[in-house]
Amino acid sequence: MALVNNAKCVGVIEAIQDHLPTLYFVFSRGRTELLAEELSREWDFLLPEEKKRVTELMEKAEQVTPGLFGGRRKHLRRLLMQGIGYHHAGLSPALKELVETLYEARLVFALFCTETFAVGINFPAASTVFDATRKWDGRNHRGLLNREFFQMAGRAGRRGFDKVGHVYVNIDEKFPEQTGFFDEDKVEPVHGRLVISPNTALSLLHWKTDDEIERYLSQNLAVYQNNREVASLADELKAIEEKIYILRKNFCADKDGPTCPLLREKLKKELNRLRNRKRRHKPKVPGRIVEIKSILAQPDKGCLHHDCRDAHDEITALVERKKELVRRNRQLKKFAVDYHQEFHHMCALLEKLGFIQGKTLLPRGLFALHVHVQEILVTELVFSSILREAVPAEAAAILAGIDYEPGRDEVVLPGAYDMDNVALLRNELLDAGVPEQLCRWSPLPGPLAEAWYNNATFEELQKRCNLHEGDIFSTMRREIDVLRQIERAAGEDYSFRQAMHEIKGKLDRDEVAVLI
Repeated sequence: MALVNNAKCVGVIEAIQDHLPTLYFVFSRGRTELLAEELSREWDFLLPEEKKRVTELMEKAEQVTPGLFGGRRKHLRRLLMQGIGYHHAGLSPALKELVETLYEARLVFALFCTETFAVGINFPAASTVFDATRKWDGRNHRGLLNREFFQMAGRAGRRGFDKVGHVYVNIDEKFPEQTGFFDEDKVEPVHGRLVISPNTALSLLHWKTDDEIERYLSQNLAVYQNNREVASLADELKAIEEKIYILRKNFCADKDGPTCPLLREKLKKELNRLRNRKRRHKPKVPGRIVEIKSILAQPDKGCLHHDCRDAHDEITALVERKKELVRRNRQLKKFAVDYHQEFHHMCALLEKLGFIQGKTLLPRGLFALHVHVQEILVTELVFSSILREAVPAEAAAILAGIDYEPGRDEVVLPGAYDMDNVALLRNELLDAGVPEQLCRWSPLPGPLAEAWYNNATFEELQKRCNLHEGDIFSTMRREIDVLRQIERAAGEDYSFRQAMHEIKGKLDRDEVAVLI
């Protein structure tokens, strides 16, 4: 691994040009595009015959997906013709597939990508570059975890091509602490976390016996991992205590007494500190100096104290380790989740909302049993008749906002429906005690779904907003999945089920359709 001090990407590529292709990891979508454009001003990696092959592959992709390079992606065509690309979640699936195809064909020599490229895609590189070692995790900026770093760094090195993989880290001189903290021996373990969602609680009540529910709550992976670590900490603490007990047998009865060489050395060091000009005028210092001098005036025992010193140093290290273990033990107890309590809290909320009565699922509960995203809100949209009474285009607009968290700069032109009734219902649920994360909805993407339902083209959708085409695509696919769940939950309510099926069919078309 090599460190580069706050270098521009052009300089980095120049320095590593013998180790291409490279995956250049960047922690924002916009910056992947910015750096790719910056590099394109000075570098063109492709030979004429390679450019011809890129052109052929791009034309083939455009035949399948017309308008592939429309809107904000016009410049990507030029970048790819120079052997430069970028890859992030905001690209349409067709564009991501094209970039991956070109990279796999060794026609992209510098690919600027977000960390998602390192997950689940086996595209190795001769080298990987980190634009930074800090990222925004949704709440604040933090340094990369060891496992995150090695997940990305591990892409360096192509079997059959490279004897070793090269990893380069761009370090900001303002943050020198960013260097040297990645350790493969300290990769953080993956911990289980059971989420007691409304659907989880309903499924347990509907399908499981009391004994099976008890086993599910008390014998899941998260509880097992927590209990195993607590037991491991207890074993290590016990071993430390036993070792300290044995080491203390090296000390004689005069340990820490006025004749003990270890104590006398410690007091001499303290005396030197107290005689410092800055300290000696402090009120308590003169008295302490007199006290130390009186102890040192007594005769030294004069023993060989090597065993005592070694034992003392080892005990000091063991005590520090013991403190670490105690702190970790407190953390585990503090953040340990009481799944029984979470389950009972969820059941109490569902009973309050009329989804269950005791262990019996009421009509709302039976409906929500088949919904796996924002199940309380989706169920209430149906049972409050908001969805039933909405015209199809309005229903499409409403459901587009399910589980949607808008970015702070996202803008969508308004549609025909205000959807104030949905916002009011959501506020009523929040007032009833439904947690924010179980009632997530936004009106922002609604006009896009409305326009798409009314046969707008994908290009027209892009003109109505500033969202990346990949985000538009994922919003529509998420809504289609919600409609599929509602359709299944509707059961024998044929007319409502058919209405949801028809909306789903209108949305599942053209660029949004997924070929299976």
